[in-house]
Amino acid sequence: MKKLLLFAILATVPVAAQAAVSVDQATSPEVLINNGYSKQTSDMVNVGKARATGRTYYTDDEKAFQKQNKFVRFWRKLYVYTDPAAEDYSFYHHETKTTPSYTDL
Repeated sequence: MKKLLLFAILATVPVAAQAAVSVDQATSPEVLINNGYSKQTSDMVNVGKARATGRTYYTDDEKAFQKQNKFVRFWRKLYVYTDPAAEDYSFYHHETKTTPSYTDL
């Protein structure tokens, strides 16, 4: 009876899975998107990781915009300046200034 009771107690104790998942695996774009996060959130995570390691990271849209000729980029920047809802392809790549300036007005 004691053996059966001991076996029943040991059988109900949860056993750790001992799964080793690294941060790179858990924050890869495929894993984030498959777990319900948006592409924008995935890009934010990757840009943050790249900044922490001293690398640069550009999204696919930013890379395509950089490959455009000067004429197309000028008109796109003019359009973005006039329409505040338009995407300017500078996501998370702006200079954060801690001191106020006349350009803040």
